[in-house]
Amino acid sequence: MSRRIKDYDRIKKDSRRKKAKQYFYILLVLSPLLYVVLGIIKWPIYNSLLDNYGIKTEATIINEKNFMGKGIITQMFSYSYEFSINNKCYRGDSKDRKYKIGNKLEVEYLEFFPQVNRTSKKQTHCL
Repeated sequence: MSRRIKDYDRIKKDSRRKKAKQYFYILLVLSPLLYVVLGIIKWPIYNSLLDNYGIKTEATIINEKNFMGKGIITQMFSYSYEFSINNKCYRGDSKDRKYKIGNKLEVEYLEFFPQVNRTSKKQTHCL
């Protein structure tokens, strides 16, 4: 009887290990896929939130380059902007080559999460 119980316990442990391995492999396969999917859908969500709850403020172009593409010959880039909320600085990519260091521009950010920010949609010129 004792041997049967030991065999049953061993089989049960092996079964748990197999299930744990299966879950691990599923997680290993799904993690990159989930990362890509979340990366794709986060910007439409951020844009919707900024459209509805965005607060506008003034930002200044700083000397931080954001390179566009992988061109070796033409290293096109845009400068980052920086703004301050409650004595804390936040940055974003202007995504526009027309801005020069020191230019002012209007940006929108989320009051509850200022890391989510963008240049104002109605931006027509440097302030």
